[in-house]
This record gives sequence, structure tokens and C-alpha cells, in this order.
Amino acid sequence: MFGHHGNILKVNLASGDVAREQFDEPFARKFLGGNGLCAKLIYDNVPSDADPLGAENALVFAVGPLTDTPVWGSSRGHAAAISPLTGLLADSNFGGKFATVQKRTGFDAIFINGRAEEPVYLLVTENGAEIKDAAFLRGKDTETTLEALAARQGADSVGMAIGPAGENGVLFANIIGGGKRPGAAGRAGMGAVMGAKNLKAIVVKGSRRTQIADKAGLRAYLRDRLGLLKENSAALHNHGTPILVNLINSRGVLCTHNNARETFAHAEDISGEVIREKYWDKDITCHGCPVACGKNVRATEGPYAGKPVKMPEYETLYALGSMLDNRDINSIINANHLCDLMGMDTISMGVTLSFVAECIEKGIVSEADFGGAVNFADGEGTIDLVRKTAACEGIGAKLARGSWRLAREFGGDACKYLYAVKGLEIPGHSARGLREMSLSYPTSTRGGSHHDGRPKFVAPDSDPDFAPQVEYIRKNQYFTALGDSMVICRFTAEKGFGKMLNEELARVLNHVTGWDMGLDDLETIGERIYNLERMINVRRGVSRKDDTLPYRVMNEPIPDGPARGRCCPQETLDAMLDEYYKLRGWNADGIPTDAKLAELGLK
Repeated sequence: MFGHHGNILKVNLASGDVAREQFDEPFARKFLGGNGLCAKLIYDNVPSDADPLGAENALVFAVGPLTDTPVWGSSRGHAAAISPLTGLLADSNFGGKFATVQKRTGFDAIFINGRAEEPVYLLVTENGAEIKDAAFLRGKDTETTLEALAARQGADSVGMAIGPAGENGVLFANIIGGGKRPGAAGRAGMGAVMGAKNLKAIVVKGSRRTQIADKAGLRAYLRDRLGLLKENSAALHNHGTPILVNLINSRGVLCTHNNARETFAHAEDISGEVIREKYWDKDITCHGCPVACGKNVRATEGPYAGKPVKMPEYETLYALGSMLDNRDINSIINANHLCDLMGMDTISMGVTLSFVAECIEKGIVSEADFGGAVNFADGEGTIDLVRKTAACEGIGAKLARGSWRLAREFGGDACKYLYAVKGLEIPGHSARGLREMSLSYPTSTRGGSHHDGRPKFVAPDSDPDFAPQVEYIRKNQYFTALGDSMVICRFTAEKGFGKMLNEELARVLNHVTGWDMGLDDLETIGERIYNLERMINVRRGVSRKDDTLPYRVMNEPIPDGPARGRCCPQETLDAMLDEYYKLRGWNADGIPTDAKLAELGLK
């Protein structure tokens, strides 16, 4: 097959069994790869009642037909598992170079279940997999781990590893990849899944190249559109995602003080412009990408002062910055790097801290009862709390559980200050200020994720009502499911081809695979994958009751700023859900009907 090798590698860490399975072109046309392949493997192989931290849960790394091709932003891969943070399906699209080299092993997916008795790492080559002793890496941070594995396996190998947070069971631990620009499978605790399996790292090494049906046609097509991509992504190239800080704040939708407000008076201090001017070290890029939105920076103060480290992305500047009323950019740079070393999601970390800080501020829980202080506007204290959380030390053992579980523990009015959906902390795209996100978050299969339905960021003087959002989110979710299955970077897809499915993405896919896909075909694939993900969650108990928003988003209008007065009342959300389910072919409780599943070729 063009674009695919047609191979799945299955590894059981308990028994040591390694098996190769194959799939054919009709299967590839239905699920593509990446997200679709992950969902299919989990649906077929993971019991619906599997403990997320148990041996029956699986962790899947999958690539798509575009991976390791000349298509911009196609060095990305996808990881998925049942999340220990949410108890539901979680998946993450990650950059770097790991996915490119995984594709060169000849395996489109690596499916891992079971649990090793002692710490191990997995070496995957064109010949299959070897389970190797990782006792020498126990307790090591991700940077040290990846450097040690590269030295042992060679410069042509690339790893994905967990740090102490994953080993210690932090429920929002992530997985960090090697390469010049480290990637991260960043959300919902897949690092904790690895830790529970005693799997310290995965290393890939191979040289099989992806066969492309029409390489000359593909290169010519990309050449013609390169100018458009560069024009649309100029701000990302110059400043990276931190360019969003001032932009979003100017529109009154930068969540601040645990989302009590949505304007941050000190946004300029943590902005992309200030980072570029005072802290920038050099541009870095995922393998083969012309956008180069990544940057290295150097803090001028703190434990990592002077060391070139990965720049905090917009989501980190929101979570460790405005949500905590923290204007100290040095503390954010340092805390971000510490999270990377420990292997932790900065969004869940920061939003959990801001939730606890407000609960203490409101008297819902005392510092004495919680075991320590969590304060707003305390950058230096944040760094210490990150360290304690990764170690599950003292107060950190509680923070490691995430805000959803802490809200249940605190009781009383704590749930009113929770900023999460389906157990996953919400990122920096306002659930009440951006009308489309008021529907996107509740219907996301991941919960509080901005990658299942994307923000539009309309003109600041425009306040679109809720009516157009249902069809937009439904269609946009096809786009995100398909992009994560091809696999392609969200930025290069949006800036180079558009924010919705269109004939341009079909042309790209057809050049690679030799297929004759049209727009209707792509929409059907996106719909099939999204329904499959929904069914995984339905089997785990999800229904309409879970498709909801935080209390503050539905009951407390934004108090000030350009978006003053916006919120999404329960009756508005109910009306959107009614229409959304109807358009989806789901019943009134949010369950895909038998007729819809049959239409999509799903059992």
C-alpha cells in the first residue's frame, strides 16, 4: 500500500509475547491511521471495564499515511489509552521526530498491554520488539533518560519516555519525546499508564521509507501552496503560540484567577512579544516542518537560569500564568521545564493549582486541612509545588490527583470553582467567552480538550450567537478526527489547507495513497472515527449527563472586559445538545443509534 506499511506490532509486557498483525487497504480506507487506528485497536482489544492503571488497559502509538512524507507537519504521531485521570478514552497528537522513525520501523501502530514485573523499555526495530531492562533509568528525568537511551541505541534512534511523575502515578503525567524539538503526548495521564506498566520508555529505530503514489505531483502541489502556508503562519513562525496571549486577552477571553475573570492586567509580562524580545534563544522545529513555531528560551532567574530550554506554549502561559494571576515569566519558564523533566501536563498542573488556590481563598478548604499553601501570584511557590507533585511528596500527593477528584474530596461549593469537563482540566480557549467552545468541550471525547473542536476567534467586536455553533462543531470535529488520523499537525493543516475539511486535504491524501477520495469520503471517515471514540466512552458509561460545562461557565457571566456578560446557561446548552445529537444520528441521551453505526460500517 502507498502511505501505509499495513503492520501492527502487539506487545504484552507481562508474558513477553510479541506479535505482528497486518491490515489491508479496505481497512486503511476506513480508519486511515493515527487517531482512527488507535480508536479501533482500543475498541476491539481493551475490555470496557478495564482499569486504566491495570494490565488490561493498552497504550497505542500510531502513525498515519502522511507520516514521514514531504507534507508539512507530518512528522507527528498519535498516542491513546483509557485515561487514569478521566476514566475515558484519551488521545494525544504529538510532534518531534519519534513518529517519523516509528513509521520507518514498518509498524503503523505499536499496541502495548500487560505489566512488566520490573522497569523495562521497549526497543522497536524493523524486526519487531525487544523488552529490555530499564532498572538503570529508574527515577531519572525525561532528559537524562532520552540521552542515555540515544547513547545506548545510536543517534538514528528516537525515544519517548516518562519521568518521575509517571513512575509515581501522577494522574496527569505525560510522555516526552526526544529529538531537536521534544514532542509531548501531553494530556490525560498517558505517562501514568506507562508508569503503571513499568514501561520507562519506547525507542524506535528503522530505515523503511513510506512509498508515495505520486511523489512528483505531491511535491509540485506543496510547492504551489507553500507561500500561503508561510503567509498564514508568519506570527507562529516569529513568536510561536505565545503570540496568542495578548491577542486573546485583548478580546476579553483569557481566563484569569481560576476563571473568575477573563482579562489579565499583566498579560504583556507573559506575552509572546516579551518572550521573543528578552528570553528567546533560537528557533526549533519538528522534523521537516517549515513553520518552526517552536523556540528555545533562557530564563534570567530561577533554577534553570541561562540554560536553553523549550519555550512555554500558550496553554502553559495561561495555566501557570493568568489562571494563577502569575506575571513572573521566569517562574513560568522554570516551572514549564521542570514539568517537562518530570513528565507532567502543564495544563492540568496549572488549572489544578488555581482551583485549589480559589478553594483556599473562599474558605472551602483550609491550608491546614489541605496540608500546605497554594497561592495566587506566587511564581516561586509554583515551582516548588510542581516538584512536590511529581514526587507525590506531602501536598503534592493530593495535587497529583487533579482538580476533579479534589473537588469531590473538598465537597460543599468546591464544584462551583472547578474548570474541567469529564474530569479533564480545560485549556486556554474560554468555555464561556468563545461560543463555539461552549459546545465543543461538552461533546469532546477527551473532555476538556481544544483539539476535538477548534476555536474560531472571530473579530473582537463580534459576538456570534449559539445557533451556528452546532453545525460548525459537528463539521469541525470531522476535520480534527481526520487530521489526527492522517496524521498532520493542526497548525499546518489549518494554515495550509483550511480549518474545515475540503478538497485540498483530499488532494494531499490522494497524492500519497493513490486513492480517489472526495470531500464526502473524508467527512464519512471523520464521522466514523468520532462515533467509534464516542462508543468507547459509551461502553464506559458516558451519556448526556456527562456532556456538560463547569458551573461558572453556565451560571456566572464574564464580569468585565470586551466579552462582559457572556456565559452559556443550561437551557442554551440543552438546546445545542438536542440539535447536535439529532445531526449526529444519536438518540436524545447522546448514544449513537444502531442505524448510524450501521451506516458507518461499525458494529
